[in-house]
Amino acid sequence: MLPRDVKKALALLEADAERSIDEVAATCGVARRTLEKHFRRFVGRSPCEVRRAFLLERFRHELLRAQPKSSITEIAMQCGVHHLGRFAAAYRECYGESPSVTLRRRCATFARQETVPAVLLPTLDRPVIAVHSFELIGARAHQLTTIADEIAIELLRDRWVSVGPPRHARYHLRGKVREDGARRLRILVMLTDLAAGRHIWADRWDGELDDVFAFEQSVANRVASAVESSLRSAEIQRASNGDPAQLGAWELTMRALPRALLIQPAAQAEALELLERAMALAPQDALPIALAAWCHAQRGSHHLGPQPDAEKQAGRELALRASRLNACDPKVEALLAAAHTLAQDFEAASMHCDRALALDGGCVWGWNRSGMLHLYHGRASDAIECFQFARTLGPDDPLNFFCSIGIGSAHFEAGRYDEAARWFTRGIAEHLPAVWVNRFRAAAFALAGRREEARLSFTELTRAYPDLTISQVRRALPHTPGFCDRACEGLASLGMHP
Repeated sequence: MLPRDVKKALALLEADAERSIDEVAATCGVARRTLEKHFRRFVGRSPCEVRRAFLLERFRHELLRAQPKSSITEIAMQCGVHHLGRFAAAYRECYGESPSVTLRRRCATFARQETVPAVLLPTLDRPVIAVHSFELIGARAHQLTTIADEIAIELLRDRWVSVGPPRHARYHLRGKVREDGARRLRILVMLTDLAAGRHIWADRWDGELDDVFAFEQSVANRVASAVESSLRSAEIQRASNGDPAQLGAWELTMRALPRALLIQPAAQAEALELLERAMALAPQDALPIALAAWCHAQRGSHHLGPQPDAEKQAGRELALRASRLNACDPKVEALLAAAHTLAQDFEAASMHCDRALALDGGCVWGWNRSGMLHLYHGRASDAIECFQFARTLGPDDPLNFFCSIGIGSAHFEAGRYDEAARWFTRGIAEHLPAVWVNRFRAAAFALAGRREEARLSFTELTRAYPDLTISQVRRALPHTPGFCDRACEGLASLGMHP
């Protein structure tokens, strides 16, 4: 239990890491020395160390969202970093690469994304959003004449939404740009579900207009990312509240989506029933087919069905079918990469991963699956980088728990068993149904010499999977031979049957 001053200080530093520690202490109503003592006792780090960690996280986040012409110095100044040399050294120590390498990779993915035309096939049933002209207040704000068009183009890259005229749209995006008279602009944006009569997302932020095109692109990227997540949640809720007998293919797919991502036997069985109906109604839509492929592959890899090999094969066959139909949807490509990976067709999986990230350099699921591919090839450092990249790009993504599990697996691959156990534990905390992670968490605890924690983890595993054997664990996922040998060694030491 954290003291009140520590909790408040952490919240203040997370919201604004540029605050001085003296200011934070005063706001918390304690002396600086008292705050430092409490931090060292309850957090294990000084307030300055925590502040630097928040600054590093913000700096990295901005690097991963940067526009092609952005400079490291400019981004550092925006984040409140004034001693770039020392900060760059801390960044390298924390993330294993220099800020310039991170920025170059971001620019490379941005360049790949720009080559993809923003086109949505009209035959696919998708929710329609209308992007209204922004209200521009002030002379500098009036330079942003195409900001609504830029947002519409970015939204069209998301194949889960269609942009159309207001009379055909359920969702309406409106915004306002106002200058403050000192070169800064404030942007306010709001997304409304007109049929439900409610706002489902709103945000505001400030910026400086040095480059009109770069500013519009930055706003468009930020808005499109937030709208995608908010609209997906709204569509899932709408489909879940509808009469199942009256749902179309899109609604059935949205109703299936949270069940599919749950990675739990009953939920995935329900998802597959819904997706079968969706595929029958829309046989040319790759999305429900790809999601069904994902479900079968996960069922075959996490002990969720009696015939794992048949499940993986079914996933691979559906993935091949969806691949022929996909209309440049990066999320579908990522789902197909997962199905092929778990069927141990790494060549096809790599192709779909590359496609996903070429279509959208910020595709969270694409980076997630790229991390898994690196992991199964034994490239632990590259895998961790991809997983961290995915977590940064989509902090609220429903598959983030897979990133934690992937990071844990990468540490296990590298023989860092304490770190592996920590990340496996985090993954389970982020997604409680993932009891199957205990097959590796228990082994990590055992190999780290933490026998009591290993026994508790093993008990959780065998309670859910009483008949699980070492042979089944070895065949479940395409880890490297060394990974499998050590995992099986740990499980054998805890009493699992061969």
